[in-house]
Amino acid sequence: MRKLAIWLLVLTFVAAPLISGCQSKQLQEENAALKGHVDSLHVEKANLESKVKELTTESSALKSQVEGLTKERDELTAKMAELEKQLEAAKAPAKGKKKK
Repeated sequence: MRKLAIWLLVLTFVAAPLISGCQSKQLQEENAALKGHVDSLHVEKANLESKVKELTTESSALKSQVEGLTKERDELTAKMAELEKQLEAAKAPAKGKKKK
């Protein structure tokens, strides 16, 4: 019985490093794969940040363009209202002359 216990103890001390070595190699491979994944995520993040910056710039330009067009529309609407008033004013005396 004592020899069996010693044999199991020796086997444990011999087998334990082998098993942990296998686990260590597996963990190293998994760690390397995770590092690769993290690196690809960093690249994707940088690309997305660049795209956001580009879209923000484009959005600002479009907002500025819309503001300019809105201002122009408002000016044209005011001119059109002025011209309609002038047209009605010109028609009013003409109608008054015809009735007399």
